Amino acid sequence: MKLRAVFALVLPFVFAISAEASSSGPAGTPRPSLLDETLMALHLKHTGTPKAKAQMHHEMELTLGVNPTPFKLSENREVKVTVTLYNRSSKKYAHLNFPTSQRIEILVRDASGKVVNTWSEDQSFTNDPASVTVNPGERLEYTESVATREMTAGQAYTIEASFPSYPELKVEQKVEPGK
Repeated sequence: MKLRAVFALVLPFVFAISAEASSSGPAGTPRPSLLDETLMALHLKHTGTPKAKAQMHHEMELTLGVNPTPFKLSENREVKVTVTLYNRSSKKYAHLNFPTSQRIEILVRDASGKVVNTWSEDQSFTNDPASVTVNPGERLEYTESVATREMTAGQAYTIEASFPSYPELKVEQKVEPGK
């Protein structure tokens, strides 16, 4: 009974704060309400960032997210690409060895398959070998910016992400930028 009374008193304040929080922010940029942010944090609501279909290799799941999606070339000179590697195993550690400081590669291909942008071309890497371990049930995530300067509005492109040392760990997502 006391719990219901607490909810009855607190809930109106949550919705009031939620409504106020969602109305603030720059014009044209919708911001999730406090309630939505809470549900997203608790993984009870989808964040709205479309992701490519997950690719599985053994017990490793690789996903790719592009943000914003959809995007307009007149408004976005670059897009954020998030590559996430989940270790879905309940007992096995995943050990990844890298010969350089480069962990991922991101390619943008046009409809014919021609590479129009290679993310690593503007990056510098050192020749320091390293090993990364992903514990069971945990994830490894990289977010990088990819330029849209070689894209044309209305044409289809494929964004492909991979781990250069592990060609079997590759995922892609199709995008079609607007004008």
